[in-house]
Amino acid sequence: MASTATARQDRAGLAGLRLYTGDGDDSRSAYWRISGHRTALLIWTPEEWEALAERPDDAQYHPCGVWCALRVL
Repeated sequence: MASTATARQDRAGLAGLRLYTGDGDDSRSAYWRISGHRTALLIWTPEEWEALAERPDDAQYHPCGVWCALRVL
């Protein structure tokens, strides 16, 4: 019990996860920082994916039906 209380106190001092809202309206991306570097998760619906002239080689299909690619900006 004492170790659980100590762990909670240690985590209480952490900043936690913060949402990066970006500089403009880009509703197709989620932004955050990894090791201090700004990153974006690009997401395409199946229709958007089929319409792309050039598809990223590193994009991955997610089981919920969208294509995703991680970018360090």
